[in-house]
Amino acid sequence: MKKAILMLILSLSFTLFLTAQGGIISEETYASYYGEAFNGRPTASGEIFDMYSYTAAHKTLPFGTLVEVTNLENGRRVIVRINDRGPFVENREIDVSKAAATALDMLSHGVVRVRLRKIDPNDMGSFSDVTAKENADYQAKSLVRTKEHDFQASTDSAKNKSLVYTPAKASETEGVLWRIQLGSFKREENALRLVKKLRKIGFEPAYEKTETSTRVVLYGIRPHDLEKVKKVLELNSFNDYILRQESW
Repeated sequence: MKKAILMLILSLSFTLFLTAQGGIISEETYASYYGEAFNGRPTASGEIFDMYSYTAAHKTLPFGTLVEVTNLENGRRVIVRINDRGPFVENREIDVSKAAATALDMLSHGVVRVRLRKIDPNDMGSFSDVTAKENADYQAKSLVRTKEHDFQASTDSAKNKSLVYTPAKASETEGVLWRIQLGSFKREENALRLVKKLRKIGFEPAYEKTETSTRVVLYGIRPHDLEKVKKVLELNSFNDYILRQESW
């Protein structure tokens, strides 16, 4: 009897410990990330997406939920806040912002194995241990690296003669912008293959994610670049595509 009571006490203590530490959402799942193509656009919560903020998309978690994401390949961890819905791909559970992806060192991989743990915002004091310090260090350093990388990329893009055109944002022009959809795939791996082909011929394509597919698009095409873009596509045997005006 005493042994049973002792086991019950230990079980309750362990449960309380887990509760204090935050609940495990998934011991092992997959994460992807999204960035430039969605930056500045409204999220499902109505908040404007900022790829430099530590936010994420999840299919079911309530908006505002804090989630610790651990990259199981290298042990790196960040805390993100859920403010969007997705990813709409069968084997992905969470889409993190570019800043969070940089902190997790997953940019070169695109998709990584992760562990997800819910963090209680009222118990953040108990999170001020080595994990919190590592998390803060990763976030601070990665944010600097991300901004430096993006600044360098934009500078190089202006100098890079191999780009067929430089994508524009609606805020940068009052005129019409065009978008070309080159493929729609159920498997994200197939979309990635097309992206690699397009990069080889001088384009920097983006993704459009829906509940059932991943589209590969050329976005932000100014009118004076449109014919050049179409010509390069034709020369590389890309003749089957959908052309439409941007909607913002």
